[in-house]
Amino acid sequence: MIESNVSDVNDSRAPTKDRILDAAEALFSERGFEATSLRTITAAAEVNLAAVNYHFHSKDDLIRAVFARRIGPLNQKRLESLKACLDAAGDGPVALENVIRAFVEPVLLLRRDPQGAAVGRLFGRTYADPSGAARRTFFDLMKEVGRPFTEAFRRALPGLNQVDLLWKMHFSIGVMAHTLAGAEHLTVISGGLCDLADVEGTLDRIVAYIAAGMRATPAKLNRS
Repeated sequence: MIESNVSDVNDSRAPTKDRILDAAEALFSERGFEATSLRTITAAAEVNLAAVNYHFHSKDDLIRAVFARRIGPLNQKRLESLKACLDAAGDGPVALENVIRAFVEPVLLLRRDPQGAAVGRLFGRTYADPSGAARRTFFDLMKEVGRPFTEAFRRALPGLNQVDLLWKMHFSIGVMAHTLAGAEHLTVISGGLCDLADVEGTLDRIVAYIAAGMRATPAKLNRS
């Protein structure tokens, strides 16, 4: 199963560097970062180990390159959507749902890409996989959008203190990561009733769910 997935994305006409990245992305998403060796990647990409060393120097550098080529464009789309949301609000209140949509939508739209499912699982794995390199790389690349979105959420929820805001953002990212990593499980369990291929339906549900959670106050905290 894993081999067939990798062969589907491996184009012998593609440049060597792209073939390595495609194979690494597919294998990391299926097996995890620690369980995938460089030799497994080179076999899938049909290149020798020297090619990986030449282009990426180390496995950690390869992991960073795999994430960078996906997260960079995603973050650009997120920031563009956020800017449009803030421009529309002007000096008035910022709509919480619009901020959430700006953050989540670019990731879910990956499902329309042939490699979308693999990329979604890859992102989801950063929260469950023990690879320190993958996690460090992911969070380092996400710094670009961290501050702008934190400020936007603060504007959308002006009565929320900093601690609660950060907790709610943490939970919200978890919802997105779990959805991406476990989408196929839900499709099977639901007998096909729930399918992440329905991008718009999934997006609407995630936005509504996260918005309700961000607006909610735990009963105990509410009484204090």
